[in-house]
Amino acid sequence: MEFAKQEPNQQPPESSVHVVKASFALRKIRSLETGRVELAKLVFDSALAAAASGFRGSAASARQLLYKSGSVCIDMYIQPKPGSESMVLTGQLMDSMMPTHGISGVPVSLLCDGNTLSRKQTNDFGEFDFGFEAPHDVQLAFGLDNNCRTLVVPVPDTAA
Repeated sequence: MEFAKQEPNQQPPESSVHVVKASFALRKIRSLETGRVELAKLVFDSALAAAASGFRGSAASARQLLYKSGSVCIDMYIQPKPGSESMVLTGQLMDSMMPTHGISGVPVSLLCDGNTLSRKQTNDFGEFDFGFEAPHDVQLAFGLDNNCRTLVVPVPDTAA
């Protein structure tokens, strides 16, 4: 009985909650896209990395993330736009089998709860960028293999 009383005080890790929310957003994306839909796996998050020896803990103004699905890697950098509630997200889409070349010409969409906020294509170096107000439940969707495969990348809440 004591355990049940304490349960409301227990919170799952933010990263787990974010993955579950992204999974629900996948349902909406699946209804819009044809072909296979995959969720990229978070490999590195600078917000979860330990502070270097000799540095005091402080809130970082920018966050670096690395996601992977098969040989495809997505390196992202998120930072607040000074003097506003806006965020700037920049990144690069690469194939680890050809690490010196980015994947160019790939359609990429910025989604919020599965709804498209903005669409772009990666440039010649596989780079992309978006500016957006800091909403929750944001994802990137990449149309790979001539849009036969959609790779979804959950973007962590910017308050985290």
